[in-house]
Amino acid sequence: MAIAPLERFSFLWWNGVGVGVLEERPEGPTSKDLLSPSERSLLEETVLPQRQREWLRGRLVCKQVIQELLGPECLAPQVEVLPGPQGEPRVHLPEGLGPLDVSLSHARTLSVAAVTARGRVGVDVEPVAPIRQELWRFFLSPDERARCEREPELAPRLWLLKEALYKALRPPQPVPLRTLQPELGEGVLRLRAPFEQEFTFTFLAMGNHLLAVVRS
Repeated sequence: MAIAPLERFSFLWWNGVGVGVLEERPEGPTSKDLLSPSERSLLEETVLPQRQREWLRGRLVCKQVIQELLGPECLAPQVEVLPGPQGEPRVHLPEGLGPLDVSLSHARTLSVAAVTARGRVGVDVEPVAPIRQELWRFFLSPDERARCEREPELAPRLWLLKEALYKALRPPQPVPLRTLQPELGEGVLRLRAPFEQEFTFTFLAMGNHLLAVVRS
C-alpha cells in the first residue's frame, strides 16, 4: 500500500536530508493501515494510550518522507520504524533498499521526521518562544549561559540544536546536554574531546515552530 498524499504534510530537502512535517488537528483522524504487523503490535502493547496518536503520526510522516526519497513503489507496510537498542527509531527496509537513518520529533500536534542515506541525522522541533532563565542550567554550560544573558534569543536555538545534536551523536552512555559545547561555524558545528566530531546543521522555520536539523 502506497501512502496517499497526507493533508497538512510538507517536505523539505536540505544537504542530503529529507525533512517531513505533518500537522494534525486535535480532532483529526489517524490511520493504522500503513503500519506493519510488528509496528501495530508495538503500538498496541507498549505505547501509552495518551501517546499513541503522537507515536502513530511520527511513523506516518517518516514513511511519507521515505516514499518521497525512494518512490511510491516503496510500500508503507514494508517500511518499518522500530526502536533500536537505546530506544532510538530505526528504519527497516525491504531487501535491496537503504540503509537510511532517521530521527523523529514532536511538538503537540506537529510531528517531524528527518531521513538520510548519508551519516546520522538528528531533528528537534519546538514552538517559537523564550525559555525561562532558570531552565538554562539544564542544557547550557556556564560560558553559554553568560553569552545568553547578553543574547537571550540565542537560548531557544541552543536548546533546539543540542537536542538535535544529541540524537545524531547517540553517545553510548547518557550525557547532560550542558556538557555538549559545540563550536559553531557557518552551518558547521564541532565537538571537542571526547567526541571530536563535526556535523552540519540548519534551522528551518515552519509557521510558529522552529526546527533544528543536524547531520554527521
